Amino acid sequence: MIPAFLQRPSANRTLAGVLVAIVVLMSALNPQRFPTIGNLISMSYQLPIIAFLSLGMMVAMVSGGINLAIIATANFTGIVMALLLRAVAGDAAEEAGAGVALLAMGGGLAAALVLGAVMGWLIAYVEVPAILTTLAMMTLLNGVNLVITKGYTLSGFPEFLLGVGNGMLGPVPIPFLILVAVVMGMAVFLRRTRTGLGLYLLGSNPIAAGYSNLHVRAVLVRTYALSSAFSALTAFIMVGQLNSVKANYAESYLLVSVLACFLGGVDPFGGTGTLTGMVLAVVILQVVSTGVNLLRMDPFFIQALWGFIILVLIAAGFLGERLREVRRLRAARLAQQAAPGSTVGTGP
Repeated sequence: MIPAFLQRPSANRTLAGVLVAIVVLMSALNPQRFPTIGNLISMSYQLPIIAFLSLGMMVAMVSGGINLAIIATANFTGIVMALLLRAVAGDAAEEAGAGVALLAMGGGLAAALVLGAVMGWLIAYVEVPAILTTLAMMTLLNGVNLVITKGYTLSGFPEFLLGVGNGMLGPVPIPFLILVAVVMGMAVFLRRTRTGLGLYLLGSNPIAAGYSNLHVRAVLVRTYALSSAFSALTAFIMVGQLNSVKANYAESYLLVSVLACFLGGVDPFGGTGTLTGMVLAVVILQVVSTGVNLLRMDPFFIQALWGFIILVLIAAGFLGERLREVRRLRAARLAQQAAPGSTVGTGP
């Protein structure tokens, strides 16, 4: 039995309808370039970066928090990988084999998990608000990343790593296959595991969660470790696609990940949000971004568009909640009037 808070079929149908409408619109505006196999493959390469960052933000927001350090953690993971490759392979890092590449990826993932666990520990045990903890970690990592790289780009990664971000398995990009596998794993995690269900309970009612035999602090630590693991996955894809790392790659994606959560139905106060809604939201944002780029609009216009969409979603959510409250009050008043012996609304 799937809990009610994991089911939002009507909202997901709405998102699916929006996606179809946007695809039709973009195809009509740019019939030569948008509805092509090449463009579909290109979007399949780009989609995992937005998706992994958005999933990392989602797990934090569902628990009632937020992770502002996901981009900084991704860049730090890439830098750790570059340093490990140079430490093991020296100047021959580009010729390193799969074993060395996997070692570097494992080191980067371990670094991300440690950072996430530290944030979770501060939030759970020291009781520092999540927004302050992750903001502090973001600032710290941005400074550390700049100190290590001195503002320069680190490049020269082995073929195995490049294949993770740029390879093809038959006609399908490897990054997209990785995304599909991760989404399937997340579906099982959120629906079938104690920690996954605990995220929703914790976000819905943290007081009740403490009385439900749920180790709230342990769940929080695992939540932010998982959120940082998605940052590490993002780093693997970015390194493979760019063949380089830098202190400030993908900074604008922080806003996109928050937008994807809002669009996908994740409550900013926690407790609500589905994986299906998130996937649909991420695909919508990727289609919009690609469509705008193919129309050769100002590249900075898309950032303004993300901010505008967030404002619209916030306003729509507020107005929708007010409308639902009015309907509830009206229904309660009608029920009271219809009750036997009711004198509400009658004269003397």
